[in-house]
Amino acid sequence: MKYEKLSILFVGLIYVAVAVLILLQPRFFYYWVAAVFFIQGVISLSRAFFKSKKK
Repeated sequence: MKYEKLSILFVGLIYVAVAVLILLQPRFFYYWVAAVFFIQGVISLSRAFFKSKKK
């Protein structure tokens, strides 16, 4: 539970920071999309890794 709470907090902070950057520099949107896919991929891989270790 603690890991999941931290990952949700981290992603929330990333979303807020990126939203501010998009408002300041709309061209940054392309990097934001790539970053979201990268972060979601890392989170999915780490969840799969940790779930397989617990069993």
